[in-house]
Order: sequence, then C-alpha cells, then structure tokens
Amino acid sequence: MNLGGVLMMGISMVFLSVGFVMFPNITTATDSILAYAYSSNASITDASYTGLTSIVGITPLLALLGYVAVSVLSGFMGIKAFKGTTNIHANPAAFLMLGIGLVFFAVGLLIFPVALDGISSVYHGGGFGISSSYTGLENVLLLTPMLLLLGFVAGTVLSGYFGIKNLTSDSNDFA
Repeated sequence: MNLGGVLMMGISMVFLSVGFVMFPNITTATDSILAYAYSSNASITDASYTGLTSIVGITPLLALLGYVAVSVLSGFMGIKAFKGTTNIHANPAAFLMLGIGLVFFAVGLLIFPVALDGISSVYHGGGFGISSSYTGLENVLLLTPMLLLLGFVAGTVLSGYFGIKNLTSDSNDFA
C-alpha cells in the first residue's frame, strides 16, 4: 500500500469538505459586500466601484469550483501514486501552503469590508470628494476593490498550486 496515495486521497476529501463547509460563509460574505453602502454617504455603494459587483457576484461560483477542482486534482494524484507513477513527499512546507490556500480566501473576504470602508472614506474625502491636486487618484480608487478581491483569489490559487506541486515534485522548491 502506498501511503502517498492515501495522503493525497485524504487531502482530496479535506478540500472537498472544506469547500462545502466554506460555501455558505462565502455566500454570506459576498451578499454583505453586494449590500454595501458607506456609512457617511449612502450613495457610495458596491456599484460605485468599477467591476466590483460583477466580480463579487461570480466569487461564490469560482470558490466552489476551485475547491472541487483541487479536490479532483488531488484525488487523481492519489490514484497516480497508488499506481506507482508519482512519488508523494511529506514536506511540511507543502502542507503549510495547502493550509494557506484553504484559509486565504476566507480571511480575504473577512478583511475586504474593512478595506472597502477605508477606500470609501478616501473617495468620500470628508464630504468634499478627492482633491483635484491628486491627478488620477479617483480612477485608481474605483478599481482598487476589484483588484484587491482578485488578489485574494490569485493568492489562494497560487498557494494551493504550489502546495500540491511541492507534494508531488522531486525537487525541494522551499528549501
């Protein structure tokens, strides 16, 4: 019996179960982001920011598909390890990257409303808006929430990818 295959099949089940456990939390977080209104000026909502409503609307689907895809990929790697075509290395750094991949997105959704309030306070500018001496700042501020959310998604994908890659590679990338 190949313990590496058992390990990868176990990781596959963990990703699948965590994905379905996290899904209601992700939908709750995205619903609160979609209902966002800045407390000092209710006219500043999620729709005020370029592309944010679209990205937040598709985020739960991306998260669920991501967890399922990583689960399937880990399961196939486990099957390959059972057949003897792949070696699995129990590297603690790889497990750390997998763990970061699991929680990075959830932490990002928890931090996001705080960042959105900060961006909205700069955009509101104490009721006076952004000073005209800051050329282009308004355009950058309107894109920042979307870029921040995409950064959390990219961080999740990359840390999960490198975690799985290091479990199955012969080289030690983290040394």
